[in-house]
Amino acid sequence: MTESKGALRKAALLDAAEEVLVTKGNANAAMRDFAAAAGVRIGHLQHYFPTRADLIRAVLERALERSLQRLEETAGFDLRSGAAGSFTREDSHRLLTALLQEHSELADVRMHLEIWALAASDEPAASALRAFYAQYAGYVDGMVRRGRPELPEGEASAVAAAVVSLFEGAAVTRSDIAGLRTENGDHAIVRAAQWLIHGQEAVR
Repeated sequence: MTESKGALRKAALLDAAEEVLVTKGNANAAMRDFAAAAGVRIGHLQHYFPTRADLIRAVLERALERSLQRLEETAGFDLRSGAAGSFTREDSHRLLTALLQEHSELADVRMHLEIWALAASDEPAASALRAFYAQYAGYVDGMVRRGRPELPEGEASAVAAAVVSLFEGAAVTRSDIAGLRTENGDHAIVRAAQWLIHGQEAVR
């Protein structure tokens, strides 16, 4: 299905916003800088994204949607909220390995770090970041419920938050920024996440 002109324009604006965050950092994250990178006037940018928080929220939502699509293609099953069915250790190994690969893209790591830095001093941006992680954790919560259906709701949510924290921290420490990535370390991260999701010995 052909995208509408509006959708294509929004995509181009989001591409420019990501470029600013990755190459220039949040110091140049004012609306005028995003607009300049996209080659449009501020009014045009604000027609689609009235505030910087709206723009950051859209950048994060698109990043999550993009990641979900790639992971679903790799894993071969639905990760969306409400998905039912079993979630075996083999399933989680395949999915978590793919997710770790997703977290190896330095451009994505830099973009998220810049958004974190922005959110530290900008409450609307922080709100957008919290919404992103709530949605991300919600998808992981669905994995946990499929892997350990006996868990109470609150405990499943806590496990999901722990898995998200493990992988988000690993994204930074495994990147070229910190340089702690090793093959054995990657296997250990996947095994730790599997233990959380399944509550038993993970597939090696």
